[in-house]
Amino acid sequence: MFTDLEVKPLQVSLRHSGLILAAVATMGSAPLVAQSTKTGDRVMIPTLQSSDKDLGVQAAEAIRSQLSKQTNIRDLVVVPKADINNSLQSSGYSTTEALAPGDAKALATLVRAPQYLEGAVTRTPTGYKIDSRLIISRDMNKGQVLPPAQASKLDDAAGQVAKSIRDARRQLGAEEECHNDVAQGKYQEAVAAARKGLAGYPNANIVAACLAEAYNALKMPDSVIAVAERIRANDTRNIPALKMLAETYGTKNDTTKRLQVLSLLAAADPTNIRLIQDVVADMARLGHPELAVPLMRDLLQNNPGDPQLLNLAWLVYLNAKDYGGAINVGTEMVRVDTAQATADYYSRLAAAYLAINQPQKASEVAALAARKYPGDASIQLFNAQALYKAGQLQQAEDAAKKAVAANPKNAQGYFLLATIQGALNKGDDLANTLQTARTNGADPGSLSQLALKAGSDAYKAATASKEIADYQKAIKFLQLSDQLQSSADAKFLIGASAFSVGQTATISANEKRSCDLARTARDAFNLASMNLPAGGQKYPNEAAQLMTAIPQFTPAVDNEVKRFCK
Repeated sequence: MFTDLEVKPLQVSLRHSGLILAAVATMGSAPLVAQSTKTGDRVMIPTLQSSDKDLGVQAAEAIRSQLSKQTNIRDLVVVPKADINNSLQSSGYSTTEALAPGDAKALATLVRAPQYLEGAVTRTPTGYKIDSRLIISRDMNKGQVLPPAQASKLDDAAGQVAKSIRDARRQLGAEEECHNDVAQGKYQEAVAAARKGLAGYPNANIVAACLAEAYNALKMPDSVIAVAERIRANDTRNIPALKMLAETYGTKNDTTKRLQVLSLLAAADPTNIRLIQDVVADMARLGHPELAVPLMRDLLQNNPGDPQLLNLAWLVYLNAKDYGGAINVGTEMVRVDTAQATADYYSRLAAAYLAINQPQKASEVAALAARKYPGDASIQLFNAQALYKAGQLQQAEDAAKKAVAANPKNAQGYFLLATIQGALNKGDDLANTLQTARTNGADPGSLSQLALKAGSDAYKAATASKEIADYQKAIKFLQLSDQLQSSADAKFLIGASAFSVGQTATISANEKRSCDLARTARDAFNLASMNLPAGGQKYPNEAAQLMTAIPQFTPAVDNEVKRFCK
């Protein structure tokens, strides 16, 4: 159902600051090269997230201090606070505010730190709590969630984090080897290296993600799932693991689990527009666009007025059948970007109004679109539909005529025009429309049904009026229906209508001594006799009664013709 949700990649803007530009110059894509043996890797501890900005600064410095005390410079170098602040100040960043993920990665690259910490510190009733992750700088999505650290003193909590960083780093040598093997297509070797890293640190999510990548390259989906699910069990925000799970469950056609993982993936980084876009598209392809609505609502709230997000949300809401939301988003979308006010937009907007039972609003939108796009057959047709549903039949007929004029091969336009003309009781126009539609290739079966309905309605009206002319009007449409596609229904109603004409004309001919009426009666009974047998296939009892009654009128009709037609 979401096939029309073709999402264009969002152009996510980056801050072109000195920090980003300087970091870009240091980035490369080649396999990793080991650090100098004189000193260990550098790790960066930036300001932590906190509602108290002073606390975020203090916690970061406490972790730096504790980590420096617990390690040897030959094993690990903690990037000094001064180096971090100098880089931030020269690039125009605050030294007391926590960095956004992308900026933290750029800063780590700039200060030549292969790993960095991201985290948050909060005050608790008994002291402090620090939640953190160790991230590898070459890929900000690859990180190790560290155990929560809690203590009555900030230094003690920082000491716990420092120990966790030391433990988590035990996997990095094996992960580096695994990463390089994967980059070189040496997948079996990558598996062996990753397993070695897991042996030294069983909860090693960074190296486990590399192991899953190697299994994925070796086309071992069950192994990918086993490893990625283990990662997810202790880190629900591990994006590489979640992406591999979603992809692998997709290859195994396990839609339920794929959807569950997609929801977790969106929650892992709700500010990542590109990630959410991909999740939304996947949910749509899986036939569950309604799951994407809350994601889009949050994105729009956090990024008001973004034209590309509005366009994506417009499609998501429509496919999820959240028509009220679609109307609101669509209105904002064309306000922000008038180029989005296309013929397709107006058609969808009017359809949304119809879906929430606001035909007048739909009619207004369709009329506006029809004026703006007079040569668009689809728009004119939709305008006609909206006017018809709003009960404005004459305006609807005019719009439907414009639709078929714009596209003479538009069968739907003819069907609508015929329906409207039937409602307006324009019999001759209706008959002409049906004939024209047939000439232009419309389905004769569908046209036959329209003519049959018109004939049936006319027959019902004639049984009430008892007027010959009304029965003859019914016969005209019923014969047209039978010509378009023969049916027992049409033939029976032709026979029944003709019998009624004959019966009425016989009585009137005798009263008025009219030759014309006598001949009308004779011709009507002949027409009834020709059609009732075929109609009897579906209505045997009714047809039999009429066929039995016809001979009772024949002598009287023959006598009238002889007496009045001299």
